[in-house]
Amino acid sequence: MVLSKIERRVRRYRDRAASLGKWLSYVSGRTKLWTHPDRMYLESTSACNLRCVMCPTGLGLVKRPKGFMDYALFTQIIDEMAPHVKTTTLHIWGEPLLHPRIYDMMAYCNSHGLHSEISTNATLLDEESARKILDAGLGAIYLCLDGATRETYERVRRRGDFEQTRENILRFAEMKSGRGQGPRVSVQIIDIAPTSVEIEQFKHDWSVPGVDRVHVKAFDSWGSQVEQINELRTDASSRTVLPEKRYHCPNLWYHVHIYWDGTLVCCDRDFNALYPLGNVKDGVMKAWNGPRMVELRRKHLQGRLDDVPSCGNCVEWSWWKPTPFSSHGNAPKR
Repeated sequence: MVLSKIERRVRRYRDRAASLGKWLSYVSGRTKLWTHPDRMYLESTSACNLRCVMCPTGLGLVKRPKGFMDYALFTQIIDEMAPHVKTTTLHIWGEPLLHPRIYDMMAYCNSHGLHSEISTNATLLDEESARKILDAGLGAIYLCLDGATRETYERVRRRGDFEQTRENILRFAEMKSGRGQGPRVSVQIIDIAPTSVEIEQFKHDWSVPGVDRVHVKAFDSWGSQVEQINELRTDASSRTVLPEKRYHCPNLWYHVHIYWDGTLVCCDRDFNALYPLGNVKDGVMKAWNGPRMVELRRKHLQGRLDDVPSCGNCVEWSWWKPTPFSSHGNAPKR
């Protein structure tokens, strides 16, 4: 879709007005919002083929049923939200390339002018899959390798094959370069204890054509709910200084997280949906402004979070704070 100069200017002013409205809702502590979220997270599937050490799914701690988002529910969500949100991911907890219609999902977002992203472990990223992704109009892709050596990668990404995954990523980057266009490609390593000493080598190894960015993802404790994951924290992340006073989490005002069956949650740290906030089958905004969501916003404003497992001990709320015209996160950087 090619916009004229006037249309681009109108859209820019409209987006700035919407950003200001969201910020005013956030700073004033409104609990029922007239604004839409900026960013949408859709769990295309909760199934995964790996058993990663830093992931509740990999550790077998996600007890809610495994499943795949129904395509009719997906299109219903996109039809409602595409005019309002800037970006959607097509992943939360599972491996998105396992979904049989993931390429249709990417193309549907593209046809509705919606920037879509996936994060993938790249183990299933064969040549055919790469071609379909490049054809579908995906906006960005995170290719997660998590190790500069076979030993480290296979310690972290259990059941993964380092050489095969590395080959998949290199081929994808080469195919994108050959076309001269495609999604923004980030090759990612998570800053956890096993990978920390290899990060500089990883950056060097992946400065290759077709890779737009080497992304060092900050350690995420998933709300400090899993001791086995907490033990992976690096010295640098342990020294992160929190603001003196906790402020209400921007996620509840700016982002919407939807699991494969339509369940709305506060964010991905509620990996078992222990605090469900409704279901979007009757409308995303109806649930996002429903009584459970309104009450959780009120609890955040009042600091009453002892009965919310994903929020009570979470520190990741401090990773970002919106401004009038910006709602980007600021997770700690290596």
